Amino acid sequence: MKKIIYSIGFFAGSLLSTGMLISCGDQFQEEYPWMIGKQEDMDNSNEAGAGATDITVLEKELRGAIPFMINYSHEPNGSWAPHKYQYYRANSIDNYAGYWTTSKGTFTFGGPLPTLYTYPNDYLGGPMDNQIFTQSVNAIFHATELGKPEWRAVGLIIQAYSAHEIVDFYGAAPFTDWRNVNRIPPLTYEKGVDIYDIIFKDLDEAITILKERQPSKAELEKIEDPNKTISYGDWRRWVKFANSIKLRMAMNIVKYDVGKAQQKAEEAVADEIGVLTLNDDKDIAYYPTSEISCCLWRICNEWHDLRLGASLENILKHFGNPLLTRWFDTNAYPIKDKNSGVAAPIDVYGMRPGINMRNNNTTGKDKGGYGPFATLTDEFKYMHQSFFKRTECLLLRAEGALRGWNMGGTAKDFYEAGIRLALEENGVTDQNTINEYINRTEVKDVDYKDPLNEIHNIKGRVKVDVKWNDADSDELKLEKIITQKYIANFPMSAEAWTTFRRTGYPRLFPVFLNNMPGVDTELQLRRIPLVESPNNTLEIASLVEALGGPNNGGTRVFWDVPTEQRGETSEDNDCQIVIPVNF
Repeated sequence: MKKIIYSIGFFAGSLLSTGMLISCGDQFQEEYPWMIGKQEDMDNSNEAGAGATDITVLEKELRGAIPFMINYSHEPNGSWAPHKYQYYRANSIDNYAGYWTTSKGTFTFGGPLPTLYTYPNDYLGGPMDNQIFTQSVNAIFHATELGKPEWRAVGLIIQAYSAHEIVDFYGAAPFTDWRNVNRIPPLTYEKGVDIYDIIFKDLDEAITILKERQPSKAELEKIEDPNKTISYGDWRRWVKFANSIKLRMAMNIVKYDVGKAQQKAEEAVADEIGVLTLNDDKDIAYYPTSEISCCLWRICNEWHDLRLGASLENILKHFGNPLLTRWFDTNAYPIKDKNSGVAAPIDVYGMRPGINMRNNNTTGKDKGGYGPFATLTDEFKYMHQSFFKRTECLLLRAEGALRGWNMGGTAKDFYEAGIRLALEENGVTDQNTINEYINRTEVKDVDYKDPLNEIHNIKGRVKVDVKWNDADSDELKLEKIITQKYIANFPMSAEAWTTFRRTGYPRLFPVFLNNMPGVDTELQLRRIPLVESPNNTLEIASLVEALGGPNNGGTRVFWDVPTEQRGETSEDNDCQIVIPVNF
C-alpha cells in the first residue's frame, strides 16, 4: 500500500493552528518552503511508520535530521540555507544574545522591524518550526525492532538537542504530541521541567545503548554525511555529545534544583567516556568544504541584514580581545553623525539593539546609514558550524568547580584552558599573546558610542578583568567565567542567551526602544512568546497553564528563578540596573 510520510515540514500543521504563520502569498511560499511543509509518497506496507519495515529509509531520515539540530541547512544539494537560518536564529536568538543586531527596518517578507522585540508574527515562531521530530520519529519507535537500537540512541540525542533548546526559548512545548507526530490541534503543552526530566532519561538511555552496541565506522557513515560528519566514525563522540548536552542542561537548572543540577553534572563528567575535553581535536560540528559559505557570512556580508551587536563589540573592546579584529572588519565607508556631520574614525562599530531602523536601512557597506558598521571578515566565510564546543564544556566545568562540584579539576584551570582554546581555535596561536591576555588585569572602561547618532550611546557595563584571582568573591569569579564563555561560544547564540537569563552575565546592553508588552527593559526578554489568534485559543490556554504565567516575553522559563536585585537608576536608560545574584 501507499502511505504518506512526512519527512520534513513536521510542524506545518501545528504552527498553522497556533497562528504563527502569516501567509505572504505565492512568493512567500516560494522563498520559505520549509514553513509550508512538504509531503512525499513512499511505498510502505506497515501502518506504524515509513521506517518501520525499511532500515534504509530510517537511516536516510537520521542523516536528514542531523542538520536540523541547529537549523542551518537541509538543501537537496547539501548547500547552506541562509533563509532558514535567518528565520530560525538570525532574526531572534542571535539578537537576544547580543551577538548581532538586525540592520533592516523592513524585510521583503514580513513588514516593519522597528525594535528588537517586535518582529513580525511569523518570525516569532521560527525556532519551533523545525523538522527534527519527524526526521527522527521512526528511529525512536522502530529502530530496535529492526535490530538497530543504536539508531534509536542517535535519534534520542538529536531530539534532546532540539527539545531542550525549544524549552529554553519558549518555556513549554507539546513535546509528547511532537514525539508522536500528532498534528491534530489542539496540541497539549507540557511544563518545561517535565520535558527536561524526559530528556535527561533519554540521554542516559542513549548513552547506555551506544556503549552496548558500539557501532562501527561503516555503520555510522550510513547516517552521517561523510563530508560533514559529527563522529568521524567513532561512536564515542556521540556519547560525548550526549554527556555534554547533559552537562549544559544540568547547569541550566542550578537555581531551580541545585541538588539535581550537581548530580547530573557530576554524572556527565564522571562517565567513563565523559564530555568534550582538550583531548578532543574537534568540536561537535560540521566542517564543510570551502565552496559552501557560512549562513551568517551570507546574511551579514552579502544581504546586509545583520551587523555586529553593540554588546559583543563593547565586551571585546573592554578586554582588548584580539578576536575583535579576527572576526570583524572595520568600517569601509565614512560614518557621519547626522547632526554634526563629523566623520567617525576607522574602527570596528557595532549596532545598539532596539534601534528604529525605518529611516536607516542598511543596504551595503558603501551605502551610508549603518551599512559601514562591522561585518564578518573573510576568515568566517567558510567557518565550521558547531553543535557543541569544547570551550563550552571547559567553562561549564569551571562554573561547576566554582560551585564546589566534582568536575575533575579546579575552576581556575578550566577557566584558563577555556580561554586559551578559544583564542587558539580562532587563529591566535602566539603563546605570549595568549598568556598576556589570560593574565590581563588592565582593562578599558569602554562606553558604547554610536557614531551615526549619539542618542543611542550608553555607558559600558562590564568592569571585570581577565586574570583569575582566588581572593575575588564567587560572584565576581562567576562573572569572569560567563563573560569569557560568552566570547568563546560565539556565534552560538542559544547558549549565550540562556546563560545570560540564568546568571545575568555577561552584562548586555538593553534595547534602546522596547515595545514588547510585559518585558522589563533591564531584565530583557525572558522567553519568546507565541502568536495568539482566534484559531489557537485552546492551545494558548494549555501553554499558559504549562508556563504558570501569561504568554508574553516577560514570563520566565522554569529554570529562570529570580534572584537578582535592583540597583541605581541608569542615567542613560532611565531604568533600575539589574544586579545579578548567583550565590
